[in-house]
Amino acid sequence: DPIKWTSHLDYFRLALENWGRIQILKHEHGALEADMGRDPARDDAIADQLAAKNDEIGKLALVVVVFSAFTLEAYINDYAITALSKNYFKSYTDKLDVVAKWIVIPRLVTGNQLASGSRAMQDVAWLVALRNTLAHFKSKEVVIADIRASDLLWYEDAERAIRAVRTSTLALREI
Repeated sequence: DPIKWTSHLDYFRLALENWGRIQILKHEHGALEADMGRDPARDDAIADQLAAKNDEIGKLALVVVVFSAFTLEAYINDYAITALSKNYFKSYTDKLDVVAKWIVIPRLVTGNQLASGSRAMQDVAWLVALRNTLAHFKSKEVVIADIRASDLLWYEDAERAIRAVRTSTLALREI
């Protein structure tokens, strides 16, 4: 007998594992920040450790964001295939962009859709846009002084990516 094979749970597990690592690093980062200035002779070493923690958080946030985005797409695809059929999905909804899938597919299945201005849809749109920015990044030359905090991935981006998966999948189950 065939078994159902989907990837969204594996993707989200990877996102959550890396989110857990980020939380540990964030805690360690906070402890280092608290030590900053207590012993000026150690401040340079602490600053280096803080920078290393920030770098690691950024790398892990990349994994969390990308795998959270993978989760959203795999989840809505599985939802559509389960509710509509694989043939219908491939013929009519597979080529929609991910945000459109989150609006159109629930409407086809339930007659209702996630409100476009809802927190869930805002989170889906944000995560898909961020994933696309990361996936289609174009190399460029920059002056270090021109790099903004928003050019990097942070703890908060990983946190929002996890929330996006949770809020959107919960909203979908509630309609």
